[in-house]
Amino acid sequence: YAIERSLVTSLISEKIGMTMHVLNCAASLIVPSCIIWYFLSSPIIGAMLMMQSIITWMKLISYAHANSDYRTNKNVNSHGSLDALISDLDPRESRLAYPKNVTLKNIYYFWLAPTLTYQIAFPRSGPTRWPKVFTILIRMSICVTLLSFFLGQIFAPALNDLVESLEADEAAKLSVDDIFTFVLKLAIANTYCWLIGSYLFFHLYLNLLAEILQFGDRVFYKDWWNSSDVSSYWRLWNMPVHYWLVRHVYFPSIRRLHISKNTASFIVFFVSAVLHEIIISIPFHMIRWWSFLGMMGQIPLVAFTKRIDKYMPGSSIGNMIFWMSFCVVGQPMAVLFYTIDYWTLKSDGKICEIKE
Repeated sequence: YAIERSLVTSLISEKIGMTMHVLNCAASLIVPSCIIWYFLSSPIIGAMLMMQSIITWMKLISYAHANSDYRTNKNVNSHGSLDALISDLDPRESRLAYPKNVTLKNIYYFWLAPTLTYQIAFPRSGPTRWPKVFTILIRMSICVTLLSFFLGQIFAPALNDLVESLEADEAAKLSVDDIFTFVLKLAIANTYCWLIGSYLFFHLYLNLLAEILQFGDRVFYKDWWNSSDVSSYWRLWNMPVHYWLVRHVYFPSIRRLHISKNTASFIVFFVSAVLHEIIISIPFHMIRWWSFLGMMGQIPLVAFTKRIDKYMPGSSIGNMIFWMSFCVVGQPMAVLFYTIDYWTLKSDGKICEIKE
């Protein structure tokens, strides 16, 4: 806010302001990463803090990027196209235009709102319906209970069996059959936890924030479970992140770097892969690149399922590949590899090997 306010009042130049924004965004990610890496031993708490740090980083980028665009275009049509753009969003702020949006109230609302993409005014709903808030809280408590049950009764025992198998063998070797067995065990537990966790966060928690803050845009996900190809899943399952990547990575890459759509899509997956790896590697104090490789591996899978959908429209093959890749092959394999690597880290360098 202070940087943007200084730009509005011409205390600093555009170049200095953008440099300060870059440094501020970098610090919002680097400082928490260093604190978690060097001072926080709990991977779970570290992952939660790392995720919040990434959310803050994304919001800071969006705030700086959007206001830069507003500032660049304000003299072109200050009360024309810009007001037309926001007039349907919030009647109470229908005449709000840059730089009147650069206020503490405006940025704090964006800070708390269930969105990652900044705009001058957000669609607003009616007064907060407290009975609905109470209902959401009850459903959240039920989901937390179910999630705790599945984590404690299915997921944790499967991981404990894996660790015991590693410790039982002096050479710390796992057979291919052992790996296949553990992947299937983890697939069941992971699917339960993933579905409940997605419902808890995207449907309940984000709607809770939206209801309390009277935030009107409640489309946090779409019917990703019906995805006919993998690219549809990535567009539908996490709408706030999808909007952010499109607004601040995909279109800027095409317009400013003058690259093709396929290259821009590659950059989007690369950025997403790096962020996924940071969320896992920093809290666990080890860099193994499994999440990064898993995300980058989506690129050929996207091309393959798109081709299937093109030549076999209406087929469920792409949807089957999506469910298999996420519920059986993708996430369970990543959990298996990270568990083995974390055990290796905590067992004085003892290395797990795969035996015939």
